[in-house]
Amino acid sequence: MFAAILTSKSQTVIIADSFDTYNSGDFIAQVGTPNWTTWSNTPGGAEDAKITNTQSSSPSNSLFLDNANDDIILKLGNKTSGAFSIEFKYFIPTGFGGYFNIQHYQNPGIQWANEVYFGNNGAGQLKANGATINFSHANNAWVDLKTIVDIDNDTTAFYVNGTHIHTWPFATQASGGAGQAQLGSVNFYCGSISGQTPKYYVDDVTFTELVQPLAPPTINVNVTDIYTNGLAPETFNITNNGDQDLTYYAYPTYPFDANNVSIAPVISQLTYDQGSTASGVGYASDVTVKAASKFIPTKLADAIGQSINSVDVTIWDTASNYSLLVYDRGSFITPGPGTLLYTIPFTVSTTFETVNVVIPTPIYVDGKDLWIGYVCDALANTYPLGVDGGPRIADVNWVSTGPGWTGYDVSIDANLQIYGNLQGNPIEKWLTVSPSTGTVTPSQSQQITLTFDTTGLVPGNYLSVVEIGSNDPTNEYTQVNVHLTVSTSIDKVNEKISVMTYPNPTTSNINVKSDNTIDFVSIYGLNGQIVKTIQVNSTSAVVEVNQLAKGTYVMEIKTGNNITKRNVVIQ
Repeated sequence: MFAAILTSKSQTVIIADSFDTYNSGDFIAQVGTPNWTTWSNTPGGAEDAKITNTQSSSPSNSLFLDNANDDIILKLGNKTSGAFSIEFKYFIPTGFGGYFNIQHYQNPGIQWANEVYFGNNGAGQLKANGATINFSHANNAWVDLKTIVDIDNDTTAFYVNGTHIHTWPFATQASGGAGQAQLGSVNFYCGSISGQTPKYYVDDVTFTELVQPLAPPTINVNVTDIYTNGLAPETFNITNNGDQDLTYYAYPTYPFDANNVSIAPVISQLTYDQGSTASGVGYASDVTVKAASKFIPTKLADAIGQSINSVDVTIWDTASNYSLLVYDRGSFITPGPGTLLYTIPFTVSTTFETVNVVIPTPIYVDGKDLWIGYVCDALANTYPLGVDGGPRIADVNWVSTGPGWTGYDVSIDANLQIYGNLQGNPIEKWLTVSPSTGTVTPSQSQQITLTFDTTGLVPGNYLSVVEIGSNDPTNEYTQVNVHLTVSTSIDKVNEKISVMTYPNPTTSNINVKSDNTIDFVSIYGLNGQIVKTIQVNSTSAVVEVNQLAKGTYVMEIKTGNNITKRNVVIQ
């Protein structure tokens, strides 16, 4: 049934490479199509593999992997829908082994969808969904290899020379457990079964679309600035114009602004440490490991307006070449941090030591994700990563031993002991976004409601930026600026009258809103001469100013017995 479903569909070849258009000795990631790169994305470097004419299935070249550093990635585009065939041929000389794997993410090192080993004696192993399946293959001959991935039906099938070896759920990991339902890349690595020597040739690589994928989720948001006096809720819509479900996360951030109103600190540190007895996490072989805590918006909310001036990290076993790492927000879709903001070397002298590392320029907390961690070179069977005694908090403890980031072993019920030390006072948060998370089905919309709490705010203008992260692959983050104006009547300072005027500066019109009925709006030149007056008798008005000369004016808004004045600039 699996094959019948797929063969009934039209097929489109997305990638086809026989390596015959290159010169022998060329590095594939350097001269090949953009689909080819290396594990660390360093074409022409030590990981890049060479084209050769020593062996070929179709004249006259193939790709040759015989160096322990050879580590090639074929990018497949992070497919989340449809069905695909991945085909290529292997030639494994007698006495040598080979290997490849499929990654759920195009950026490798996050999740392995499967692993395939070829033995030096014709005995191969497929590792998929936590199981090991043995199979036979030829050595010293070209072997046809095919993997069919049906994302829509969550099925993967592997074939050797047309013989079906095994079928398993696609949205799983090679080592077992749930994986992302996404087809990211193929990894041609110079690996082999333990104790054997890898050496193999690859030829006639094709990546074919068997079932056309659905259009990816596509976010549509009206990003026009919102102006409010905070007296009534404001709304905007998130619409999904794609064919797959759109997931989103929306939250308010507060850019640095001297007009923010400070409040007493609630916390002095950012950490997920549960405060229980610590232990260590390590690896069975020598490794350069990065570890980081992902501080998500809900964790940062109480610290918005403060700055991180130093970081404490707890080290269990000593290692070498320590550096503090601080990153800004990463991709919404692909796990891992964003731009590296700081890398600061530090030293560790004893086991189970908490080290304080000062940040040269404190980092302002505006509410967007922050990643704080460190990197070190750890020896085999040591445990340098200091952790607490749990319970573990999901999705905030991350490690990396290569280009990709992943949550460390889920069987370890503990959190990294990393502490961001805060200085200064947080600010009054006046904006709430609801619902903050959700799923929008194709062709549907979700209304987002903004509510305001101006308690404690002094008269003035305030800005919050609503950040919207989504799984739209071409537009992962969208921003909506929200401007709040809080004002008090100059005639009755004990009676708070909120009046908002925008935009300012302007070229044509000025919008005026109030929580009381507006009687008149008048505009005066700086010489005190009145140049325009309109009668309103409403809580809002649009004042045309395009006929006025460019310059600065005073706008006077009369609401009952109260008068509010604003300086306005006409450009």
